[in-house]
Amino acid sequence: MKLFARCVGALIVGLGGFVHAGTVIAVAGDRDGQALTNVVIALKPIGVAAPVTVPATITVTQEAMTFKPYISIIRKGSSVVFANRDTVEHHIKSFSSSRPFEIAVHKPGDTPPPIRFDAEGAIVAYCILHDWMRAYVYVADTPWYGTSDASGLTRIDNIPAGDYDVTAWHPDLGQFKPPLTARLTVPASGTAQTTFKFEFKPRVIRQAPKSSTVKTAGLHQH
Repeated sequence: MKLFARCVGALIVGLGGFVHAGTVIAVAGDRDGQALTNVVIALKPIGVAAPVTVPATITVTQEAMTFKPYISIIRKGSSVVFANRDTVEHHIKSFSSSRPFEIAVHKPGDTPPPIRFDAEGAIVAYCILHDWMRAYVYVADTPWYGTSDASGLTRIDNIPAGDYDVTAWHPDLGQFKPPLTARLTVPASGTAQTTFKFEFKPRVIRQAPKSSTVKTAGLHQH
């Protein structure tokens, strides 16, 4: 059975006949109809401005030779601190056209100044010293967003009734390919659902080599 049919059936059973006002369910799948995780879903109202929220500062750490979290979503105007909580040095760079930045070699325990993001879209940060390390930051000009789980589902509650542009972005699109889009009407009472099919099979997320190899690479590639 294909992904979308399974998810819709599970949703109906799970709700048990009860619906929640202002809920959006997005289902994401790959080209073969298999569930796609790590898809960022964002809802932007049509014809009206999204509510203003206070800019936030989040932290993306470098731990065990990976970025944590792998994907972050922030509101436009918010900032990210890339803190080194690892045992080796790192050197972070992003070639994003909307907000290029570089954090030169920084030692374990260092907390560089926050980086503010004022443009919508995806940002990819790399570690130059350890080429498997990637961090993805998605900047949304809306307070309504979420990320798909292992079943490809994203559920976003408390959405005011109205018409919305919905975007769906996956890390395999990178920072230059556009996200998928759809339009959706959220009812005053009930649940609205949309589906997204990406025309690719997701790449395997790269992992750090064995610890002995990692330590040598981290200490000698600068």
